[in-house]
Amino acid sequence: MLELAAQRTLVKSPPELWRELSDVSVLGQLLGEQFGDIKITRRTPESSLDWQGSDTGGTVQLSPSGWGTRVRLTANLPDWAPPATAAAALTSVLDVVGAARHRPFSRD
Repeated sequence: MLELAAQRTLVKSPPELWRELSDVSVLGQLLGEQFGDIKITRRTPESSLDWQGSDTGGTVQLSPSGWGTRVRLTANLPDWAPPATAAAALTSVLDVVGAARHRPFSRD
């Protein structure tokens, strides 16, 4: 097994990120087809969760960090899985959940 990790500090609160990442359908969409159907196997509210896919599993960890939240994603890949594709999927999750969804104080 090969463990991959991606982490970033995002300027969002733990509850805001938890709402997105703890929803199994959203997490499955974010991770994409790389990991197959996703099931959440363990949750610690607003802190961490373990997920399991077809041939791999992983974790999502959230921790307060200054003006934001430190998000760490891991995936445990079987030896035959392409690590570059899985690493790109983890980084993509951080890109999507870190993106601004609304503009505060705008009249839009």
